[in-house]
Amino acid sequence: MLVVPSWSLTSLASAPMTGAATASAEGGLLEAWTRVLSFQGGYNTNVVLLGTILLGISAGAVGSFAMLKGRALVADAISHASLVGVALAFLLHAALGQQERSMPLLMLGAALSGACAVVAIEWIAKHTRLSPETAVATVSSASFGAGIVALSATRRVDGADRAGLDELIFGSTASMTSADALLMAVLAAAALGATLALYRVLTAVAFNERFARSKGLPVRLLDVILAALVGAVAMAGLQAVGMLLVAALLVAPAATARLWTTRVAPMVVVAAAAGAGAAWVGASLSAVTPNAPAGPMIILAAASTFLVSLLIAPQRGVLSGWLRHRRLAATARRVAATASGSRSAGGEA
Repeated sequence: MLVVPSWSLTSLASAPMTGAATASAEGGLLEAWTRVLSFQGGYNTNVVLLGTILLGISAGAVGSFAMLKGRALVADAISHASLVGVALAFLLHAALGQQERSMPLLMLGAALSGACAVVAIEWIAKHTRLSPETAVATVSSASFGAGIVALSATRRVDGADRAGLDELIFGSTASMTSADALLMAVLAAAALGATLALYRVLTAVAFNERFARSKGLPVRLLDVILAALVGAVAMAGLQAVGMLLVAALLVAPAATARLWTTRVAPMVVVAAAAGAGAAWVGASLSAVTPNAPAGPMIILAAASTFLVSLLIAPQRGVLSGWLRHRRLAATARRVAATASGSRSAGGEA
């Protein structure tokens, strides 16, 4: 488990915070957070933190191509559909007489249901007059409703509470073991490696699909591969970020990078760095903060980075745009004043 040694979170959460006690608790919290950030929180803590950082890197890289291809919302549909697969996998596991959860089995169930969601989206978009966005929204909402029904069925099974299925909704690094973290890291590393290996062809398909077809690239297969990479990241973040929030980890770092650059390679690098930073800060804060799930903390860190970038990005930031507008307005006023002065001088002559 992700536990920071040498001080009690329980006593901190239950003790009244007044005066010097509050300052002492805040100092202890900051000290513990600094210890986790610097990878001094113990072996299990470091393994989970490193696995989460690798998840953030792969989410930023894969999310960049998903956003460029217009497939960012597919991640949301996959994450919602995974709820059905997780619940059904647990019910199957319980029917076989097992009460403790098995993360590989739950991930397999989530992957299968996510694949079904992608197939359903593609079929609806191809065989109906509905737009791809409508197909994604329909499948996502229907999957989530089915997942809630399936999850309610798991509560009737003895041992469902101990299985910690609710933690998979919003994520919880505190319940992760080293084996869970390693499984997450392997999936994330595989998705990242495949993305880097296919960098050129994914870039070609994302920007000019017709050109990619003319060069003989298998566009349809590459679309399937990109959806599979999105699904792999979603499965990797199932326990750390949660199935409802993992889509945001794919979108927010990519959107942040898009504000800073107009080139693909720097965008992938910046998105990976933003995802890693959000995972590092969010997971470490969750480790030392009572009752703070990892998923919301990581997404809040990613959203904060996006908001700061939205303000200060040099080309597309709000402040830079406002400054450019001010400079253009000042230039226009000077030109108008010069022209007015020239006309006045000409009239007097």
